[in-house]
Amino acid sequence: MNTSVLHILNGLAIVTTAVVFGTDAFFALVGKKATAKSEDASVADVMGHFHEVADARMPLVGVAAILSTLLQVIIAGLHTFQGQLAAVSLAALLTHLAIYFTIARPVNNIMVDAIKFGRIVDNIRELQQRWDRVIALRAALLFIAIVSLVVVNYY
Repeated sequence: MNTSVLHILNGLAIVTTAVVFGTDAFFALVGKKATAKSEDASVADVMGHFHEVADARMPLVGVAAILSTLLQVIIAGLHTFQGQLAAVSLAALLTHLAIYFTIARPVNNIMVDAIKFGRIVDNIRELQQRWDRVIALRAALLFIAIVSLVVVNYY
């Protein structure tokens, strides 16, 4: 019974973490460079809309990733290698979340408020650079989380 439940939780954790990883990896590899080449007004408009949509839709995926990983830790236990790998993944996910809430989310909120209320963000380039500084780290943390979850399947 526990093995089947763990496999289901592991699959859910891998898929949901992969969704967030894919999003962050895209912005680390493509979005960062594209916004650096774009006009300030374009960055403000497009990124404001990206954040508006993503901040409404992505939390459900992220919460599913964290909860399914946490349940693996609880069910497998830290005394098992599977539980320890799930704990590594959970630590990476929670670190990613902390970076998101302390650095990325405040930037997102400024950009979203600007598009909602028709404001011009004078420091859009600075805000985008602040957000860009952590996107590769966020993607790397998610990569660690996924690899740890995949390796769980081999033990």
